[in-house]
Amino acid sequence: MDKEQRLVLGTVLDQGRFEVKRAIKAGGMGAVYEVVDHRLGGKTFALKEMINPGVDTEGQQGARERFISEIQVMMTLRHPNIPRVTASFMHGNSFYFVMELVRGIDLSQKLKEEGDPGLPVGQVVGWALQTLSALDYLHQRVPPVVHRDIKPSNLLLDENGRIYLIDFGISCVTNPGEGLWIGTPGYASPEQQFGRPEPRSDLYSLGATMHQLISGIKPRDFDFEDLSIDAQLNRAIVAALKPWSDERVQSAALMAESLTNLKNIAVEIPTSNCLDFEGAVHSYKSEVLDPKLKELILRYGNECHTRFLPPNLDYLQFVLASSTPFELQITKDEDRSLVSFRTKQGILDARLIGEVDPKSSDRAQRTQEILGQYVQDYEESKGWGIAF
Repeated sequence: MDKEQRLVLGTVLDQGRFEVKRAIKAGGMGAVYEVVDHRLGGKTFALKEMINPGVDTEGQQGARERFISEIQVMMTLRHPNIPRVTASFMHGNSFYFVMELVRGIDLSQKLKEEGDPGLPVGQVVGWALQTLSALDYLHQRVPPVVHRDIKPSNLLLDENGRIYLIDFGISCVTNPGEGLWIGTPGYASPEQQFGRPEPRSDLYSLGATMHQLISGIKPRDFDFEDLSIDAQLNRAIVAALKPWSDERVQSAALMAESLTNLKNIAVEIPTSNCLDFEGAVHSYKSEVLDPKLKELILRYGNECHTRFLPPNLDYLQFVLASSTPFELQITKDEDRSLVSFRTKQGILDARLIGEVDPKSSDRAQRTQEILGQYVQDYEESKGWGIAF
């Protein structure tokens, strides 16, 4: 670690904001450090360093543009199995981004320490289902986000049994004979190694990862023996490892369904994964809030100044307007684990009209009531009333 470590402990980066406390791991393309954020009262984060691979001005500029583009996407991601990225910057010849610090062990290390030769099948399937939940979220974004480097060392297991998908494939690696591409030999699908990654490429990589974790055998390109385990599980893994993407399992949701329906394996999934506030908000937004707001967009036509809904619910501003803008401000209250709704008419101060617990069984009914109040207030501001 010391030989490869690039930042000296105590180094302060990003205009005095982040102070390096210890090195977590290091490699040829960079390192990960534990840092404290002095702007947030010493809160602890993970700092990921990525060395700029460009060898000339043009290459460095391309790497910089790719990093900025990737980080902008990563900073919008909100899922219980994906560490949240909070900041990014450049220092010297390296790129850095700051993310939620997860204390745990990656599955490569766990396999090395506990494999006999592989790990318990029920655990592996549980980890895969958590990973597929994150992949389903990524792949359904517009445009889809492809991780491009799923492997045991990029799946981090915390002390509560939750899996975190880390190290999105930003940096490039070179495979002799194939030129420049992103990923890791043995886990990367054929189309990915030809420079054409797509969502089904991640499913191939997850299949290769599951095969290794169960068998204890590190994968070689496109060479996988059938596993002498449950036949139903073996078919699910083989379906993910088809060389041609059109023949492969077609989505993370379908792969998850095949693993959920296993009859002879007791799957281990931490209950805390389902109760995470961030995950509950994501579910609430996609299943309850977005459909109701889309109804309002269609109902009010030109009176609705909000045409598109953001992918995540951090701060959502929804505006209806006739003579005066009538705003609905929707925010997460992480301290109380609630979603708050406020209205603001013209230059008047915003006022709270309701709150929703995204984990509650009556979240849809409560949302309907709050939006009904918003619509009623808007219509009364125009001089008449209407039900929602």
